Amino acid sequence: MQKQLFYHESDLFPYEPISPILMVIYSLSSFWFFTILNQTIKRRNIDKTNWLKHNILLSCIHAAICSVLLTISVLREPNIFQDPLSHSNHFNYALVAFTTGYFLYDLIDCIQNSTSSTIAFLIHHILVMIFFIHVLFHTRNLGYAVYGLSIEINSFFLHARRLFRWYSPILTSTYLNNLLQICIDIGNYVTFILFRFGIVIVGLRALYIQRNRLNPIVHAFTVIITAAMGILNIVLFYRLVKGHFMRKLKVKQIEDQSLTINNPILLPS
Repeated sequence: MQKQLFYHESDLFPYEPISPILMVIYSLSSFWFFTILNQTIKRRNIDKTNWLKHNILLSCIHAAICSVLLTISVLREPNIFQDPLSHSNHFNYALVAFTTGYFLYDLIDCIQNSTSSTIAFLIHHILVMIFFIHVLFHTRNLGYAVYGLSIEINSFFLHARRLFRWYSPILTSTYLNNLLQICIDIGNYVTFILFRFGIVIVGLRALYIQRNRLNPIVHAFTVIITAAMGILNIVLFYRLVKGHFMRKLKVKQIEDQSLTINNPILLPS
């Protein structure tokens, strides 16, 4: 019965379900990993009260790990692009479960420690976790879940941008610091367009083309999640561009003020 529900005659790969027990094991292992990592960072960090910095640092670490594993995943199984809906393997399964465990950790961490409004954040995490759990439980649509994880490549640059701003200068050379900031900014915009806007477009197109291969309820839910992610990305991109230019303007104003005060040639006689 399960095979009839989650196997379509147009599938390129045979339906080989993976035990949901592994989902629980991988997800909880990821949850404990980030919990222990958080405690380790807090013990080594003098500023123990700044929860946001710890949270962003862990998010950056997760994005970095996920990006590396995602690259390995694609290199190991390039045939994932042939039919993402029916394609599955244990490595990709573990990768999605790893991120599910991190989202669970991050969700609990934010509920316990965040002092700002987190409604949109909670909704985002809960919806993504529901989607991932459904994918893992039925071992179906795993390829598109991996597609969605490519957003973490941009997340790495987003988090690195904030960390660089908080802890700058990171390098001893001013030139290298400026070069690093330029690389982060370029990587941020390029990966945002490719992996945030691009994935939403690819996802909506795939959902339309392959709508007959999906359960109607699953299809509708996935469309809602994908569309919501698209709207969220537009807002996030607006904030990114606005913050970038506002920061540039602020730096220029400080430089102009310093030049006016310290340069007697510019002062009226």
